[in-house]
Amino acid sequence: MVAAEYHARPYEILIGDDDESCRESVREALEPHGYRTHVVSCGREAIEVVRRRFVHVMIVDMNMPDLSGLQTIAIVHQEIHAAVPSILISADNSSELIAQAEEAQFESFVPKPIDLGALRRVVEQILRRYYADQ
Repeated sequence: MVAAEYHARPYEILIGDDDESCRESVREALEPHGYRTHVVSCGREAIEVVRRRFVHVMIVDMNMPDLSGLQTIAIVHQEIHAAVPSILISADNSSELIAQAEEAQFESFVPKPIDLGALRRVVEQILRRYYADQ
């Protein structure tokens, strides 16, 4: 299902990861399906994008150079007061990190290496859950 089926405007997806090849792979997997992407390399850049734009979904890596994915989402929730549905990605798929992601109100956890088809399906499920009636 492509983004345009939910409503006329394209959905905006933020992709935050310090690994450029990972960011670009995710971007290349989402844009052909009608999503507008914003790629950033650190948590502070992600926060600035959310301050300036309405972002429908955030995909953030756990380990970035300035703020972790958990810290980034906490700041978005606390300082910007935005409840952006978010996906945490990480090579660490320990039960402890998954529990931390759930506690931080991430919608989903996707392990690295990323299955891009599975990630796209998770994004589509989140968009249906949050925005299908808008």
